[in-house]
Amino acid sequence: MPLPSAIDACRTDLFTPEEELRERYPAAFAERILRIRDMYNYWLANPAIKDRQLRDQIMSRYDVSQSCAYSDIAIIHQIAPMMQQNSRDFHRVRYNEMILETYAMAKARKDTKTMERAASSYAKYNRVDLEDEMAVPYDEIVPQPFCATLDVTVLGLPAIPNVYEHIDKLTKELSRDFADITDVDFEEVDLEEEKIFPDKAPDLQTPPES
Repeated sequence: MPLPSAIDACRTDLFTPEEELRERYPAAFAERILRIRDMYNYWLANPAIKDRQLRDQIMSRYDVSQSCAYSDIAIIHQIAPMMQQNSRDFHRVRYNEMILETYAMAKARKDTKTMERAASSYAKYNRVDLEDEMAVPYDEIVPQPFCATLDVTVLGLPAIPNVYEHIDKLTKELSRDFADITDVDFEEVDLEEEKIFPDKAPDLQTPPES
């Protein structure tokens, strides 16, 4: 089986355990995925870093060429939006970095008001004022997927034999007994607001016809 492209492999296996990566891919290919993972996490922790600084980090950490480093950076830029859609970690880190940088600059200027606002924002965003058991990780709540089904066994009930015939039979029985609700004509709603809300504000009253 041919190897996928580096970008496709990173999209599916960037955070796959190292042992599985080495079993799934040739050594050099697995090493590259691990290298990109490491530098993606480094970039995530340092969102203000320039590409040339990231290039230098890759070259110094892994002793690779400049072209190889830029190739890794290109992959990081491509996978970043996808990762950000599935995780708020990037935005959390970036927000905290910005707040901490603001605090540091305010501290250097001895601007205590800005320091206080930055500290308050940091505490509120990270929910440090809440008890651990009260802090609800809303971003980690996965909506329960529901699918319509005629299979009542999913509720622990015995299966209905010939379910479609049962539905047709029940529909006919109900239609015969309650024919007046099978087809209901549209009727204008008459709320008689003047009687229900006699004390409503004058400016809400319906103006008289001329």
